[in-house]
Amino acid sequence: MHTATMRTGTMFAALLITSALTARNVSAQPTRPMPATRTAEASAATDAPDLQGIWDFTMRVGERSSPGFFALGPVDRGWAGSITMYLTNTLAVRPFTVTGDSLRMVVASREGDVRFLARLTDGGRRMEGTVEYHGGARLPMIATRRSQPAPSP
Repeated sequence: MHTATMRTGTMFAALLITSALTARNVSAQPTRPMPATRTAEASAATDAPDLQGIWDFTMRVGERSSPGFFALGPVDRGWAGSITMYLTNTLAVRPFTVTGDSLRMVVASREGDVRFLARLTDGGRRMEGTVEYHGGARLPMIATRRSQPAPSP
């Protein structure tokens, strides 16, 4: 097996363990909403796409895909939510900011922040970017918004 692939697999396993440990600590944190950042406030007040809803994502980890989803909703003219990797627990999305077509999502972990830096594409229905782990690993990730149910009459 290639050394880089083994390191990526080991790092991914460590991330899964970290995520599981972090999830226990997240539930003990205060539940009051965090104030939105100026960037989120400014973008929510403009013609930026409505990001509310459920987003399915796939992150590439070496030769494997790591799927999951995150849910976003409006909070204080910005965005907040949670992220769930199918192989681990649900974690809180901390700052989520949008500026133009660029976005930044941060998930806190015991070892440090995990960031998703991306661009909105396809009319705001797709996010394409890179996950940056606290250990320096950078992994590609794509998220696609689930179709919205038709409004009931």
